[in-house]
Amino acid sequence: MYKLVAIDIDGTLITDNKEVTPRTIETIKEASRKGIKVIICSGRSFYRLEKYVEEVGLKKENQCSICFNGGMIVENKTKNIIYSQHLDTEEVKELIQLGKILELPMMIYAKDTHYTEKIPDIIKQNDKNLEGLNLKVVHFDEINFNKEENYIYKVCFIDKPEKIKEKRKEIPKELVEKYEVTSSVPEYIEIVKKGIKKSEGIKAVMQIYGIKQEEVMAIGDGENDVEMLKFAGLGVAMENASDYVKEFADVITTSNNNDGVANAIEKYILRGE
Repeated sequence: MYKLVAIDIDGTLITDNKEVTPRTIETIKEASRKGIKVIICSGRSFYRLEKYVEEVGLKKENQCSICFNGGMIVENKTKNIIYSQHLDTEEVKELIQLGKILELPMMIYAKDTHYTEKIPDIIKQNDKNLEGLNLKVVHFDEINFNKEENYIYKVCFIDKPEKIKEKRKEIPKELVEKYEVTSSVPEYIEIVKKGIKKSEGIKAVMQIYGIKQEEVMAIGDGENDVEMLKFAGLGVAMENASDYVKEFADVITTSNNNDGVANAIEKYILRGE
């Protein structure tokens, strides 16, 4: 019997139009009513996933979300931070320098703000990418990364998928080993502190609620979901996931545009197949 389900957002919970389908909303609410812990587990900051938390009925007591690929755990109702692990100032500066060397547009993620020196073209192309985004255009040298409100949890390089794929090969091996380097979507290279993974965030949540590994189901589609798919008692990959991600899943559900999350929860939790 699964007692916790961890759900990625982009390409998983939401459709390509950045919406949660009515069926998915009702299915998550039904699972929650039955006492299942439903955890949003994303590379996003909490303020960027809060509207989805509220939409699916999870903004209540004893519910939390995993943000920044495991770098922060936040209580949904109170917004209290249960766990937090940010990059230190020298690490942030090192990654900003890497972005300049790679000549890639970048955004750096604080708790409630995204900073950039120039809004990446990929972001500007879709209004939904800017929806609810507290994005400040500022020279990175002007930011005091030692101030709590400016603690950086993730550095993200953003460009066309083909360019990202090539540029990722140019990241020095010592930096790949020093940090966690992954992607949630083909347009991003996401870098967080070493040891920060969605699976580690899930372990922390399991300890809070007394849940065992075999009682966890995880649903995702991106490279940054691989560790949680491998860790969970049941790893569920979306039909729209890459073949690489699917290799690490136990089962495949339908796509994000075809109620994949709802189908998985109905089948493996509500019906217990």
